Amino acid sequence: MKVEKSMTVAAPIADVWEFLLDPKRMAASVPGTQSVEELSATEYRAVVKVKISFISATFKVKTTITEQDAPRYLRCEGAGEDSKVASSMKHDSELFLAETDDGGTEIKVKADAQVFGRLGSFGLSVMKTKIDRLWKEFGENLRRELEVGALS
Repeated sequence: MKVEKSMTVAAPIADVWEFLLDPKRMAASVPGTQSVEELSATEYRAVVKVKISFISATFKVKTTITEQDAPRYLRCEGAGEDSKVASSMKHDSELFLAETDDGGTEIKVKADAQVFGRLGSFGLSVMKTKIDRLWKEFGENLRRELEVGALS
């Protein structure tokens, strides 16, 4: 499933970049993240809980940053599974940052996400609706963290 999303935050590009590469701060903004462990400067393991319809899954996801051009571009890939609900997922994501005329930052994400097993059995429209909700919540969390920080 291909996903493209964008948002603008009222924070300088350097602050957004720093935030996105701080696993603890970033994890606090990602809906469902229960924990994150930094394995190296480019590898992370997170535990993320997701509920789609009547199925809840807790994925153990390992993500690796495979390419970066600070502070404008980041590419990462990851995979995880939840054996209790017989589901797994993979993602390949690109993140693009651009300065806006008013000093803010536009964030664009392009991702190819695949979900297998019980959660993968849900239709594309159900998955896209869930992704839209998660993106909205992530954006609200990110703005609250960065824009408040930008004001102080």
